[in-house]
Amino acid sequence: MLIMIKREKFWRRPGWLFCLLLPLFHFASVKLTFFCAVTPENAVVVWLPNAVLLAALLRFRGRRAPLMAALTFSSDVLANLPVFRWYEAVLFSAVNLLEVAVAYRLMLLSRASPHLHRLQDLIKFILAGPVCGALLAGLAAAVVLQQVGGSATPYLTLARVWWFGDGLGLLIYTPLLLAFTQPQHQRPRLTRWDDAALVLTLLLALAVLSAQGGQIENVSVTPTLLLPAVAVIAFRFGVRLTTLLVALISLGTAMMMTTGLKPFGEVPIHLEVVRAQEFILTLCIIGIGFAVLLNELQTRERELESRVRARTRELERSNARLAAISATDGLTGIPNRRRFDETLAAEWSRARRSGQPLMLALIDVDLFKQYNDYYGHQAGDDALRAVAAALASHARRSGDFVARYGGEEFALIAQCADKEQALQMAAIICRCVAELKIPHMTSPYEVLTISVGVTVLRPCEHDLILSALKTADVALYRAKQLGRNRVEAADVEPVA
Repeated sequence: MLIMIKREKFWRRPGWLFCLLLPLFHFASVKLTFFCAVTPENAVVVWLPNAVLLAALLRFRGRRAPLMAALTFSSDVLANLPVFRWYEAVLFSAVNLLEVAVAYRLMLLSRASPHLHRLQDLIKFILAGPVCGALLAGLAAAVVLQQVGGSATPYLTLARVWWFGDGLGLLIYTPLLLAFTQPQHQRPRLTRWDDAALVLTLLLALAVLSAQGGQIENVSVTPTLLLPAVAVIAFRFGVRLTTLLVALISLGTAMMMTTGLKPFGEVPIHLEVVRAQEFILTLCIIGIGFAVLLNELQTRERELESRVRARTRELERSNARLAAISATDGLTGIPNRRRFDETLAAEWSRARRSGQPLMLALIDVDLFKQYNDYYGHQAGDDALRAVAAALASHARRSGDFVARYGGEEFALIAQCADKEQALQMAAIICRCVAELKIPHMTSPYEVLTISVGVTVLRPCEHDLILSALKTADVALYRAKQLGRNRVEAADVEPVA
């Protein structure tokens, strides 16, 4: 129930504060892209803003989609006005909106989870956004660039540049935004080695970003050196930090190109852009893909552990029920002979260690065969249940235990101070059964009665449980011989 409440809270409609911040964040993403990822030759390495609207749609499952689309479209036009003519800005913003709409629609059709916690969901996202959505936008934008902007660049080249830039922007930025707007189910447990690996990765990133022409002191230092480090970060730090690191490295690499540092060496600008985009794509696959895969494996492991714990608890409850059933008499509902033997052995050991007296009583329903013959077996079963309930009602102390011994016989184990207390307790039980006034016309008492044989002793090292049972049975036989409906004690040395 708590999980469902959290999910409902997570997927609720975006509020007014979010709608206010969305266009501002989108506007800032456009400016950040122009600042970091557009070369002096106007080649776009990555285009980030489209990921803002796509992440918002995925985050809120399309709730208030028209409003969010209108807000980001307006901010996109405003941010593009200093660079393009107003009608070009409107057309390019429309192309961007088309790209996001197609990507989100394909995500819905493929039934991909917007959490991107599973590898198959990440693959569906890549196909829907960076592949299909960005490709369609690239084809449409190339038409605008040639027919409206008057570009002389070949159509397929324009489409490819737009496609790669937008696709990489979606691939970098969307998982990052989703990762930081979703609740984190489990924080990674980090060690000092993990902290050291993170520090070394940051130092290596600084060295790569500060290299001139891909070299430091004639030593090749290109961004590709960061790929193994990103894999380690993905393995240990989870999706959030990995997506953040991938975004920072990608933007840092693009910014190196815009400032003329040439991170991939002295190569033509178009080749440098291609190499940068190839590196960013590889970086995303290794970093984000590896992090999502590990997150999925950890989630499955937690789910498996949860199912195992639930199954274990269920088996424990089943075993407890089976144990209770196997230790309970099916007719009377009180413990059976097996449970009596176990309890007597335990109480016998305890009394031997403590030196406290132990009372053992055997109880027999008087003339029960005649009762069955006269009233029938169903009435006999009802009578046994009534006697068992009466005995159990007088065995409520922590040390008292009553069980069905077999047939119409019952047994009682109790703690007592002396023989007199034991006889008094047995007499109360005997009188209680008689006061049930269960008719027994073949009995001289005309009601159902019981006979009780009692023995009280302090078990010593050489005493045997079987001997105590025989002693109580002898006392029971004497009670029946002396007229039934009575209590007799065994002829043993009295307990002071």
